[in-house]
Parts: sequence; structure tokens; C-alpha cells
Amino acid sequence: MHESDKLGSATSPDAGEIILEARNVVRKYPGTTALRGVTFRAHRNCVNVVIGENGAGKSTLMKILAGAETPTSGEILLEGQSITLRNTRDAANYGIAMVHQELAVLPNLNISENVFAGRELCQRWGMVDRSKQDVITGDALARLQTPLSLQTLAGTLPLGLQQVVELARSLAHRTSILILDEPTSALSRAESQTSFDVIADLKRNGVTLIYISHRLSELLLLGDFFTVLRDGAIVGEAARDQVDQRWIVERMTGRSGQKVTDSARGVPGPEMLAIQGVTLSAQAAAKRNLLEGVSFSARAGEILGIYGLLGSGRTELLETIAGLRPSYLGKISVKQEFVRLDSPILAADHGISLVPEDRKCDGIIETLSIRENISIGALENVKSGLFVSRRRELDTVAGLAKQLKLKAKDFELPITSLSGGNQQKAMLGRSLMRSPSILLMDEPTRGIDVGAKNEIYSILRDLSAQGICVIFTSSEIEEIQALADRVLVLCHGRISAQLNIQETSEELLFSHASVDVAQETLQ
Repeated sequence: MHESDKLGSATSPDAGEIILEARNVVRKYPGTTALRGVTFRAHRNCVNVVIGENGAGKSTLMKILAGAETPTSGEILLEGQSITLRNTRDAANYGIAMVHQELAVLPNLNISENVFAGRELCQRWGMVDRSKQDVITGDALARLQTPLSLQTLAGTLPLGLQQVVELARSLAHRTSILILDEPTSALSRAESQTSFDVIADLKRNGVTLIYISHRLSELLLLGDFFTVLRDGAIVGEAARDQVDQRWIVERMTGRSGQKVTDSARGVPGPEMLAIQGVTLSAQAAAKRNLLEGVSFSARAGEILGIYGLLGSGRTELLETIAGLRPSYLGKISVKQEFVRLDSPILAADHGISLVPEDRKCDGIIETLSIRENISIGALENVKSGLFVSRRRELDTVAGLAKQLKLKAKDFELPITSLSGGNQQKAMLGRSLMRSPSILLMDEPTRGIDVGAKNEIYSILRDLSAQGICVIFTSSEIEEIQALADRVLVLCHGRISAQLNIQETSEELLFSHASVDVAQETLQ
């Protein structure tokens, strides 16, 4: 470690008092060591940023601090005293909670029930005190500046609001140390600002935060102290005034910096997809449709970016094209032939494949291996006669893994053994197994580090150069500008702009994404 990387002591003027410490922590799994003698310190009432590429060990460290896993060796100290965290309940009793990137809301329970799941407040005779739970939940949501009906089922909420429910759970149980794993990964920049305001409020009210994100500008805005992990070891520690983006990237990657490289680009070909007046109704109680009168086209060899704020309809649009929303009105043409996309199977038959936003709930199958997760969508392509050829299957999976730079020691390991970025590559591999002509990706780099992002960008460019029509959504304006040839902006289920990427700016995209529907209707 460079001398300049060493963090000043807790008694230095710019350092907060150490409240939580993982000392000499080692975590071994069969065949691999995830953490190699890590000593991590969290400073009281500060935002303690933890950074690292996928597989660096940061998620393992956070799970240990949250009681979800136990270290092979080493100890955890709280206020200088050694503590034992056998499970997340032990951690909660010490005031430590974690909001995971892969959310853990219970979809069939309402918001208030989710906030108190497993820790219900009971009246004298053992009945759940729902009124008191509702009051506390309402107060937590008010602090989060998100008024929601407490009776809303959590499963009906978009990812961004499910994250709010997780945060409300932490606030309701008087958490003093809150670990946030990619808390804004499903949010646009504007929506993230609310989260930033909440973080500032939590700091003022005595909460210590440990913060993981791959959005470097966000980390530099929020962070007070920075710790960088690489290959299971700490390679950099510094206070905010010693840190810039170059410092972070150099220690994350071991390289002086990374540029997004341009792969060979194909010339856009004939029209591949045409959407005409597509409308998708919401529930009767909703004031507007999920999609309303959406029309656009996309060509072979083109990368079309779709930008929109939370609730804009961007995910619903991709799901409609992928056959997951059969109740749509309007017309869809594929290769200039009208089709009715009533099911994912029919969409796949027309060369359409979707990589979903929520890989935990809608993508990976946790009980299957890496090989099975990749090949399961197209086993007919690796048959020999009536049966699946294991050799052809392995060869195909290995070839895709090489193409996607998917890091796996053994394809027979469970998919959950992979980091989030490699799980995302596995989901992309599953789509490519079907040789799609139209590839849909909902937030393709959500929760992925800077190195893996560039790899995904390069892969998508290569695919477009081969004539595949790539359509992706993103809540990051920088990603839209870096990857798309053309951008479609959605606002409240309607198209508010279609722009060539050369015409775009951050201000222009955001202004189109936040158009007031009431004003638009009056025009």
C-alpha cells in the first residue's frame, strides 16, 4: 500500500471516531479465499465508502458486518469491544442493518407489514399492534420524503420504491450503523437526490453509514472516508480530501485509468422493430396508463437507448416487446411483419430476447449451476438427437463465457457463487444462446463496476456491428451518452423526445424526462 493511502488515525483532526471495526478478517470458501486478513474501520456519523470491482470481496465483508455470514477468522469490534454476530438478528440488536442491492421485500405483504416482518409489535394479549406499526412506518416514510399508502403490497412497487421500504425498515428499528449496497442503482439522478438528502439527514441524526456504489461521481459527492478492496485485500484507504476519481480507479483496477473503447460499428440496416401506438393500461385506480400511444422504430445494427425517470414506463415498454405484457393495445412489427406478442415464447420465436433489470427475482435460478443458468433458455440448440449433448452444452457455455469475459472457476458451481457483475454476464449469455436479432437489456450495468461496464459496452457494440438490434434502458445519462446511437426519452408512459446522440446533453435529456404531463396535455 502506498504511504499516501494510509488513513489517518481516529484522533487526527479530520477523522471521525471509529465505531465499528472488522479486524484481520479472513473468509474462506471451498476452493477460494474471499477476504485475506482485511481490517476495515467505519467512522462515526460519517459516510464510509467501500469500493472494489465485482469479486473484490466487498459484499462478503458487508455480509459479515451485517451478521449474514461469519468470518473464518478475525473479529468484529463495536465501540472498541469484541462482539459476536451469529446472524442478522444479533446485528440488529447491536443497531447494525443492511439494505442489499438485491432487495428482500416480501411481495405479498403490505409496506407496514414488510417494515416489521419478523419483529412485529404485539399488544398485551399477543395480537399484532397494527396501528402502532402503521404510525412508526408512516414516520419513517415521512423522513424518507416518500408518502405511500401503507396498505400497498410491496410486490406492486417498482424497484426504487422497494428500496425505500427497506430503508424505512432500518429507520423504524433505530439503526445506528446502516450498510447501503448500491442504494441508487435503480434510480435516476433526480430520484437519487432524494436518497442523498436522506443520507444527510441520517448523518445529522447520529447514524453511521457504510456505502457501496459503482457510481464514482456519487461516491465523491457523499463519501467522508474511502476504503478500496481488490482481490480480497485492502489496497487503499483515505479521507475525502485525499481522493479523486483517478485515485479510485487506479486502486480498483491496478491500472492508471480506463477509457471506453470503440469496437467496430456496423452501418444500421433495415427496420427491425416498429412500435405503433402501443398503450398499456394500469389498474383502474391509477390516474394514467403505464404506456400511452408509444410509437418508434429501431433498425438492425443500431443501439437505441431509452431514458426515463422512475415510473416513466421504460421497463414496461421492454416487457411489452418481450411478450410479458400481452394486454397491450397497438401494433408491433418485427422485420416489417405484424406480430402479436402474447408470450415470451412467441417473442423468442421472433428473435426477441430480454435481459431483465432485477436479475435476482427475474433472472438467475439460484438452485441451478452457472452452466444450467446459461443454457436453460435454449437447450434445443445443444441437442444431439432427442437428448441434450453435455459436451455441446459445455462447449457452447465456455465459448460464451470467453466472449463475455465471465470469470468462473467451474461452470458446475452454483450461480450464486458469482459476483453480481458475472451473474449479469451469465444472463446476457443466456440471451445470446438463442442468437437473438433484437436484444433488450433493462439497466444492463446495474450494480457493475467500472471495468465490467466497459466490457459490457464493448460486447454490445460488437453485437450491433454484427447486425443485432440492441435496445437498452438506463437511469444513468452518462451511460446513454456513452453507448447509444439514438435515444428515446419516456415521461409518464409517453415519448417526450427522440434524439440522435449527438444532439443530447445532460440538461436536455433530464428536461424531456421530467416534463409535466398536465402542462403537456394543455398544449
